[in-house]
Amino acid sequence: MRRQPPKVPRPEPVARADSPTLAALAANATPAAVRAFWAGPAARLPLVEEVPGGRGEEVLVSFCWRDADAEQVLLFANRLTDETRLEDSLLARIPGTDVWHVTYRLRRDWRASYCFLPQATGQRPAWLGEGDQVAIRAALDRGLADPRNPDVCRNRVGTTQSVASLPDAPPQPWLVRRGDVAPGPVEETRLPDGRRAWLHDPATAGTDEELPALVVLDGEVWTGHQDLPTSLDNLHAEGWVRGWRTVFVESGGHDQRWTELAADGAGVELVVDTVLPWLRARRAVLPGPRHVTVAGQSLGGLTALRAGLLAPEAVGNVVSHSASLWQDDLLDAVARHRPGAEPLRVHLAHGAQEWVLGPPHHTLAEAMAARGIRLDVAVHNGGHDYAWWRGGIADGLLAVRGIGAAYLRPA
Repeated sequence: MRRQPPKVPRPEPVARADSPTLAALAANATPAAVRAFWAGPAARLPLVEEVPGGRGEEVLVSFCWRDADAEQVLLFANRLTDETRLEDSLLARIPGTDVWHVTYRLRRDWRASYCFLPQATGQRPAWLGEGDQVAIRAALDRGLADPRNPDVCRNRVGTTQSVASLPDAPPQPWLVRRGDVAPGPVEETRLPDGRRAWLHDPATAGTDEELPALVVLDGEVWTGHQDLPTSLDNLHAEGWVRGWRTVFVESGGHDQRWTELAADGAGVELVVDTVLPWLRARRAVLPGPRHVTVAGQSLGGLTALRAGLLAPEAVGNVVSHSASLWQDDLLDAVARHRPGAEPLRVHLAHGAQEWVLGPPHHTLAEAMAARGIRLDVAVHNGGHDYAWWRGGIADGLLAVRGIGAAYLRPA
């Protein structure tokens, strides 16, 4: 079983460009001009400028790092940076200054996390792993956030990274708790196999009120590094949904996650034979598969899709982001799918910059649609990234309840 996705070079490099602001600074890089740059245009980064003479579909995006002592600075932007050609993401320095920069021409709806890896003079670059892709990725995942960008999120290993959201990136209206929204209780508990789980209920739901069930995979991320309970509370308080009886399921660590979520069948058994009966024994849950949703990202998205396709008697709705279809294209599972009284509903989303995942997602969508599955497909202009997953999960949960988000870009 392959433990790393294939490292395929970008089909085409991201278009570099020249920033008018940085070009003007380079032409007159006096100490006073540099100070004015950091105090003015670069006070809030990344720097976003219109394309001179452009049609408005793209903007110039400049990433800047302030460092008078660095020998090199690498930008690691999720799926904008090609991990097979890291040298293409090195910043340039304006001679005689502390200004390091790189500018790209990007579509206006792009959103992604990013960080910087500066190399001090005389030190070995942290991103060189002598061909060891695991070591290289570990270094990239622990880069430094942009101190001039207040918008941040944490990646899977818990490192804080900056988030760039361009002007037309889809809104994420439920991330931050409203002042008048009461938090629903979150109870940490244990599943029968000993792993942790977290139960979340709407703040106003009575203990005997039957509600739909929601199973969220990689639960330690969504209750720790990300705050999905807040989004669920906001959705409930604003009247979008009645709410869910939600169980966040711990992945159990790297090896266990790969064994269960990548191996055919193991993750489905976890959801159907362990988690759902356990949840129903502890919470008032509406009967029938149409009231059960499973949500996951990456390997979790793959498992959520398998659960809906292979166990339609238990799972009626799936929210999948960036499913690891390089591991299994699921076409056999689609062929084996036997719909119940109501068709399976699937929100299938991936990032436009995920060049490995795009083609299999399109193929899977066509196969599921032909099988009569009710499909909501979305393509976010981003990568394999919590920067859009953390907002996209609310969109997906609404979609499988029949509530469309008009601001999502169609496939």
